[in-house]
Amino acid sequence: MKKTLIVGVGSILMGDDGVGPRVIDELEKENFPPEVRLHGGDISGMDLLKYFHDNDLVVIIDAADMNEKPGTVRVLGMSEIKKADFNDKFSTHGMALLETLTLAEKLEMKQEIKIVAVQPEDTSFNLELSDLIKNKIPSVMEEVKKIIKE
Repeated sequence: MKKTLIVGVGSILMGDDGVGPRVIDELEKENFPPEVRLHGGDISGMDLLKYFHDNDLVVIIDAADMNEKPGTVRVLGMSEIKKADFNDKFSTHGMALLETLTLAEKLEMKQEIKIVAVQPEDTSFNLELSDLIKNKIPSVMEEVKKIIKE
């Protein structure tokens, strides 16, 4: 089995934006082999890259505005995400996920990267996921399990 890192990103302070860490909370209840590590939290930007180097596969779970119906779950590869152009970026501290993934590609990092993206319903200040997104957690978990079995 590939050495795999599953990362849930997003802010639990912003409603559905916290879907990544909330899915990690549920995945921690599962029994994964030692080659699979889980990491959840409010990580972004350059901090995310430091978790890539020791793994063959990185699965990122995140809320993403895909202009889809709220609750839509999609698995995306690096070739399917929009590339950042880094215009007006003066600091790496403010890097978002797109800039981070674009930088990983420019640095020719060899990890396979998959993104499990969830279209949020509500990203206002709120400590809870919307009921719609909360009910999508099992299907997000299934997508993650499918990826690591491939």
